[in-house]
Amino acid sequence: MEKFDELIRRQLSVVINQMLPDSFISVTAVHVSKDLSFAKIWVSSTTEMESNIKRLKSLEPSIKTELANEIVARKIPKLYFVADTTEEEAQKIEKLISSIKTGNETN
Repeated sequence: MEKFDELIRRQLSVVINQMLPDSFISVTAVHVSKDLSFAKIWVSSTTEMESNIKRLKSLEPSIKTELANEIVARKIPKLYFVADTTEEEAQKIEKLISSIKTGNETN
């Protein structure tokens, strides 16, 4: 399944960049269910994340059709797009660690 997840991720990156060339959207991860009924797609964007997620959701049928043209599989899953907040969470943790270190240095 990991190979299929990666194949979907690569192909989605190409399709999304073709359909939305002005959006700077990256597909960071994909998890396809074992029965191939759905795929959760994590995306990141340098601009307007919420707006880009809405655009992707509205384009889901077209994206799925393009994906079906590129991938040979018995079933193409329904696509669910979510924002990848990993980088934001990492920055919050770094700030916390930094504030703790700064607090310890003054004691």
